[in-house]
Amino acid sequence: MVDATLIADVGRALWGEAWKSPMAEAVRHQKSAVDGWARGRSAVPAGVWSELRALVRQRRRELDTLAPRIERMHDDALQRTVEQAKKLEV
Repeated sequence: MVDATLIADVGRALWGEAWKSPMAEAVRHQKSAVDGWARGRSAVPAGVWSELRALVRQRRRELDTLAPRIERMHDDALQRTVEQAKKLEV
């Protein structure tokens, strides 16, 4: 079942390998229901897909705001490394 593959992919992307319990809490369903979706025993309800879509979009926005900050920190760290290397050459 396609649902099973996608639900697992979304779960791992949002919560890591131990995703079923956090997903169950986030979509307000029993963990047994999430397990059923992941095993292909039952279809994921449309409302759950809607909630997951919103969560993915929210996470994407959060990551998009972090990316430039990480880039700046990387550039600063790289500059420090270059400056330290120059001092060692002298």
